[in-house]
Amino acid sequence: MAMCDANYNFIGVDIGAYGGNADGSVFSNSIFGRRLLHGELGLPQPAALSNGEVIPYFIVGDAAFPLKANLMRPYPGRNLEAIKENFNYRLSRARRTIENTFGILVARWRILLAPLHLQPIAAENIIKATVVLHNFVKSHEGQQYAPPTFVDQIGQNGEIIPGEWRSHVDPLEGISADFIQRGNNASRDAYFVRDALAKYLLET
Repeated sequence: MAMCDANYNFIGVDIGAYGGNADGSVFSNSIFGRRLLHGELGLPQPAALSNGEVIPYFIVGDAAFPLKANLMRPYPGRNLEAIKENFNYRLSRARRTIENTFGILVARWRILLAPLHLQPIAAENIIKATVVLHNFVKSHEGQQYAPPTFVDQIGQNGEIIPGEWRSHVDPLEGISADFIQRGNNASRDAYFVRDALAKYLLET
């Protein structure tokens, strides 16, 4: 499980959970997840949007993750009203960044294309090494390692132009917003932040 910035660099990873575990379970049991949920991750202070609404900094996730004030997930269900449908679409667009980051990683470090038939500690070390090397090579040889055409692009009419990595790697499958119907005991603050963001995104 990983988190990235807008430039496809890994800024947080959790390695070693069993592949059959649900993303939400892996997240809540990781050091990163516990720190985020307890407000100990050191995120910047809340800031104002261009409309003056003050909201906290947050991380984008799919429907597998809990809704928190600093962790946004889609609205559940189908046939949503326009404001919620637009929010889910914009959130999905934002999640493409981590999908592209994983795509670059696996396309460039092809040992990750197949199962690692190794002892768990050796497999963890290999994955850690590829993550570090990904960031290192990208910072020094970014144009060759991940040129603009290698990742998804937005066309003139808003269409998605698939990145070249997709011809080498199968994309990650996120969980659909209508797959998980409940909000995982979200707080009132979390609902308020999501609704405020949905209103802002519809108006901008």
